[in-house]
Amino acid sequence: MKIYELLLLLSPELGEEERQKILDMINTVIEREGGTVTEWDHWGLKTLAYPVQKFTRGYYVRIQFNAPGTLVKELERNIRIAEGIFKFVTVKLADKVA
Repeated sequence: MKIYELLLLLSPELGEEERQKILDMINTVIEREGGTVTEWDHWGLKTLAYPVQKFTRGYYVRIQFNAPGTLVKELERNIRIAEGIFKFVTVKLADKVA
């Protein structure tokens, strides 16, 4: 198991319920593929440095999770399909869970 961090940039037009629906989907994919979420960090609505897809603001969420390497590909595939996520990045923090 490796430690990963996922940073999501969600549309500012989404309501709380729609944002939660997206985050529940991500949590479901992580757990279904054998991973566990260790940390959720909602940074909230922030102004972007430059417009992205005509948005000047975005809602940031940071998720830290433990997972096998094969999970990342499936997770990113699901993120690309989801409506409301317009940027994301996944980073491997460590090779082994301590």
